[in-house]
Amino acid sequence: MKISVLGSGSEGNSTYLDVCGIPFLIDAGFSAKTLIGRMHNLGLNPSMLKAILVTHEHNDHIRGVGILSRKLNLPIYITPESYRVSASCLGKIAPENLRFIEGEFDIEGVRFIPFNVSHDAVRTIGFRVEGSNGKRMAISTDIGCYTEEILTHFTNVDIMVLEANYNFDMLQSCGYPYYLKQRIHSEQGHLSNEDSGRLICSCYHPNLKKVFLAHVSKNSNTYDLALATVRTELESKGIKLEVEVAYQDTVTELFAI
Repeated sequence: MKISVLGSGSEGNSTYLDVCGIPFLIDAGFSAKTLIGRMHNLGLNPSMLKAILVTHEHNDHIRGVGILSRKLNLPIYITPESYRVSASCLGKIAPENLRFIEGEFDIEGVRFIPFNVSHDAVRTIGFRVEGSNGKRMAISTDIGCYTEEILTHFTNVDIMVLEANYNFDMLQSCGYPYYLKQRIHSEQGHLSNEDSGRLICSCYHPNLKKVFLAHVSKNSNTYDLALATVRTELESKGIKLEVEVAYQDTVTELFAI
């Protein structure tokens, strides 16, 4: 299993994942040109991609989806609810490349388990991904809160990609209008640094190799603060774990297990 977060934040989100030699993207919230360039910078060949998986219809997750599908002849896996409200943004998609997510599915032997998360889109999902070699990962970059059911999808994975969006004090003092602060802090908004750390602690096990912190706000958080807060939560439980922040404008190095 190989992974790189190609960028994450309010201006775009995309993650490259290769499971048993089957590469794909989870979200494509940058322009196709940007995503292809970032993959080339990692020494990756975009023409080898097998699919794009979409978590929800917000533009910072779908901006490049339609163009990439047309340019590289890629299937798009998306929920019917998300497609219904984003079809005009995606543009014309070849019928054979439009795959609706109705439940668990396989792509060339890789198992994808979608799960609903709380966020203010028509429908938002995360993914648990399982390879035939026993490696597993889970991802949710927009998640207002977590439940016991969501915790089960993050349990016994080797890699997590998880939102750490805001610091509460910075959120209250930043220049956002009141309604936006309320939205972000709500159960349909985003996950705070503290809650991100608590989720990781709840799901930690010795085989968890790496956590990427995603969707860090540039106005109500800092990369250093997100990392320090999550590390404090882990240290309070005696947990030693490799944690890395995913940046908006640069890729993370390709991590392999």
